[in-house]
Amino acid sequence: MIRIRRSIVVFTLFCCMGMSHAAWAQQQTPFCNGSNCDKSRELLKSLCDYIVQQKSNFSTIYIGGYYMRTLVAGYEVLGDKQYLATAVAYADWLQTRQMPNGFWRTGYGPVYMADTGSALGLFIVLYKHVGPTRQQAYLHAAEHYADAIQKDGMLHPWGAFGTGWRKTNGDALETPLYDQYTLSSALTGGEVFTWLYHETGKDEYREISHNALAWVLSTMRSDGNIPHILAEEGEDWDKREDPKVANALWNSHTYGTSAYVGEGILSFDLYCGKRAWRKWIGKAVKPNIEFLLRNQLADGTWSQLGEKSWDRSRSVGIVDYLIWYYERVDRDPRVANAVQRWDAYVLNPENGKAYGLLNDGADPGPKDENNCFNTSTALTGRALADILLPGVDARW
Repeated sequence: MIRIRRSIVVFTLFCCMGMSHAAWAQQQTPFCNGSNCDKSRELLKSLCDYIVQQKSNFSTIYIGGYYMRTLVAGYEVLGDKQYLATAVAYADWLQTRQMPNGFWRTGYGPVYMADTGSALGLFIVLYKHVGPTRQQAYLHAAEHYADAIQKDGMLHPWGAFGTGWRKTNGDALETPLYDQYTLSSALTGGEVFTWLYHETGKDEYREISHNALAWVLSTMRSDGNIPHILAEEGEDWDKREDPKVANALWNSHTYGTSAYVGEGILSFDLYCGKRAWRKWIGKAVKPNIEFLLRNQLADGTWSQLGEKSWDRSRSVGIVDYLIWYYERVDRDPRVANAVQRWDAYVLNPENGKAYGLLNDGADPGPKDENNCFNTSTALTGRALADILLPGVDARW
């Protein structure tokens, strides 16, 4: 028997009765800390207003993409049309940034397909909100990108995606990075290719997504830790017996990796359209979910590597991943509690400031090489929206 989730049924009933997303988002969810979601809603509004005022032209595409995805979700939760208009304008700009070869510069130098996957998530969540002309443009851009990946040898026979290119010279790509990369496999492979299947019905896109995520999950350690495989930064899977390399693989990007992998996994589960694959992936990720529950810090966050670490700032995406797991796989109260604990932490403005939330007054100082505070701010908005309207960032 196919299980129909209560939340979907209720959501459908409200929509049929004419209730807007914003009105639906006033309802209580199991993920807010405390007796109601008012404080979470207030913080999301503060974040969205800040993004519109301060971050509408962010040039690093993966962060800009997440900022705008927060606005799209904020529109669905709060109903403010300026959020949607700002995101559409950014997507128009993003289209102009695609190079003739099908790829995008990251905005800080190299061409990384992980960053591109995050950015194209904006096209995906906007698709249902725009007219046919923009829809066609979004889809054409993503298909051009997917064709280029395969034509240029950035897809390995065992499913893993390559990394990208070290630099560009005008519109020419230079120094290819063919090495397999966990995050490009999850974000471009698991998310963008699943969306392409969803929109076109072409089974080859779905097969590529499945193979990419199967490779990622095949690298998971028995304790549920997923390695950050990126030979470009010394995390070479083929040299994992070297203690220094092993430490980098398993300990330097631990929680951010799970967050990004989770984004690809939840997209695949929701839209791959194959029951057997959904059953497989729900079971396959359980060790990773247990790892995340077991290693959540006392304050409700993840990663002890510091506020300006790549790992801590990217770990926010774990919240969206856990919400998906609770809604789609297992309504384990530990999962909902983990999200509530994170929500309780971030709602305190002093904590938010320490966490890197720019709207709470966090000051990155003159140097923030990994854009940690911008990343924390963008991803926190997306997580809050998911808390208020579960699955909103993945509602295609």
